Amino acid sequence: MKRGFTLIIAMGFAASLVIILDQAIDMPDELSGILYFISIGLAASSVLNYYKSK
Repeated sequence: MKRGFTLIIAMGFAASLVIILDQAIDMPDELSGILYFISIGLAASSVLNYYKSK
């Protein structure tokens, strides 16, 4: 339960950071899309690796 909640929060934070960055800087859609999915993947793997080591 806690792992899923942390996973959703981390992915939401990473996605919102990319969206805010995209609005602040005029980036092409191709670049912001790649950053969006990479940041969500990094957040998910970080949370899962954190709870795997516990």
